Amino acid sequence: MNNANQYMLLPKASPGTGALVAVILSALLWGLYWVPIRVLEGYGLTGPWAGFSLSLAALVPALIVFCFAPHKKMQSSHILGAIAVGVAISLYGISLSYTDVIRAVLLFYLAPVWSTLIECLFMGRRWTWRSVLALLVSFAGIILICRGEVPLEGAGALGDWMALAAGLAWSVGAATIFAQKNPSLPSLVATSMGAAVLTSGLCVLLLSDFLSPISVISAQLIGVSFGFGAFYVLPVMLVTLWGALRFSPATMSFVLTAEIISGVGSGAIFLGEPFGWPESLGAILIGLGATVEVMRPIKRS
Repeated sequence: MNNANQYMLLPKASPGTGALVAVILSALLWGLYWVPIRVLEGYGLTGPWAGFSLSLAALVPALIVFCFAPHKKMQSSHILGAIAVGVAISLYGISLSYTDVIRAVLLFYLAPVWSTLIECLFMGRRWTWRSVLALLVSFAGIILICRGEVPLEGAGALGDWMALAAGLAWSVGAATIFAQKNPSLPSLVATSMGAAVLTSGLCVLLLSDFLSPISVISAQLIGVSFGFGAFYVLPVMLVTLWGALRFSPATMSFVLTAEIISGVGSGAIFLGEPFGWPESLGAILIGLGATVEVMRPIKRS
């Protein structure tokens, strides 16, 4: 059975309350991902180093869980999906070091648009007026946020493009994971964090001085990095991937737009980032694009 038919024949069901609450909570915490990034920047880990250290700190316990937890053999599609999710998390974290939190969050949340395109083009979903409206409204929101300009130069532009690419990578990963039955959650998490480490490491080599952290490394910094990685990043990643196994990509991306609330709100309140009418209206349009596109969630039997 091909992926399109498999997708169309999956039973439609409303998500359980516990599953919905867990995924919404993970989304709110992703919106606050800038907090550990900024803390580590305060210790001297600038640029992609903060994101790299968090991914590495989360990978260690993920590998321990992978080694001791029962898991199934991974199919190639599962591996590719997990890698895409890891790339998404890495690029999103690094984008927070280069651009405003508000812009990073909103640009990432073109993810529902990418998910809609993927489902309609590759997973057998039919185009509807809602799909077209969601695309138009979401892209209008991005145009407003960027104030009609395409950022091409400077660190801010780099962060913007990373956030945009992170949303696309997330949508590809979620769609690939959802399209196959019964992947192993411990394997998915370990593979995703491994991909995040490799992606962040490549960004470190390309975008920063590889030796710069030597002067700031301390036992306290290692402890803080490990604490955030093991008790923040890893659990949130675990719940997010668990949700990706239960809900369709478009539905999952919609539920995760709760991140806009915590990310945009906290960035404006605690970081004093500019949040004028273009950002306000752009955020409304992106949220509206995800809302009109919401569909009955699909849950695996």
